[in-house]
Amino acid sequence: MILKCPSCQQALIPTQNTYRCSNNHCFDIAKEGYTNLLLAQHKRSKNPGDDNTMMACRQAFLNQGYYQFLVDALVAILDNANDQTLLDIGCGEGFYGHQIKQHYPRAQLAGIDIAKGGVRLAAKRKSNNAPAYTQLAVASAYDLPFMTQNFDCAVSVFSPVDPPETARVLKPGGQLIIVGPAKNHLKGLAESIYDEFKPHANGFRTLEGHPSFERLGSTIIEQNATIEGASIYQLLTMTPYFWSTSEEKQAAIKKRATLSTPLAFEISRYKRL
Repeated sequence: MILKCPSCQQALIPTQNTYRCSNNHCFDIAKEGYTNLLLAQHKRSKNPGDDNTMMACRQAFLNQGYYQFLVDALVAILDNANDQTLLDIGCGEGFYGHQIKQHYPRAQLAGIDIAKGGVRLAAKRKSNNAPAYTQLAVASAYDLPFMTQNFDCAVSVFSPVDPPETARVLKPGGQLIIVGPAKNHLKGLAESIYDEFKPHANGFRTLEGHPSFERLGSTIIEQNATIEGASIYQLLTMTPYFWSTSEEKQAAIKKRATLSTPLAFEISRYKRL
């Protein structure tokens, strides 16, 4: 997995504490082990992506195991990913990549996210006393910081995917796995916020008919869950629902002891042509 320079697109070569390209562009490796390759002129805000509070809530919620059945489905779909190169697009705080690495310890795993705080948390994930991710970078899914045809598989869980960029970094025949919400996902949470629940629409239309990808199929998995205690507010905070929830309703959700809701995911698979 070779990183590319965001300034001139040349390969970045690791030195002791930096990455440097042939044109002498230099990027520091943070003490946690990640590299920031998101240039200032490409940011839409000072701190793009999900903020640190959202990341912390996501980490706390996911660590409770409510989405374990999604992890199990992903691991089964990957099917013998040992000795492969994997890219976690929109890795956030590293939950899914870490779980995959636990099942496929010989896989080389890279992760990117536009949120620096998330990448910093992902860098702290360990698998067998070693970093779960081989490479981590602060970068955009629309400008992936890797040279062409570096990966056997790319995974995106609730994160945007740019078809041309993803096709560029995948090897021919490589697999792309995208996870998004199925129509009833978090219906119970939404009904506590809105007067009417609107089922989620298909989130994979950007790839349909794209010349670089062949659709292999999709799977919908769903479970009814009872979310308990502090995990309810953590769930709200890690979702886009948080931004449209009034302070009054936030306070009411904080006081709830339990929340019953479907957890529903659509997993779509594509092959790089």
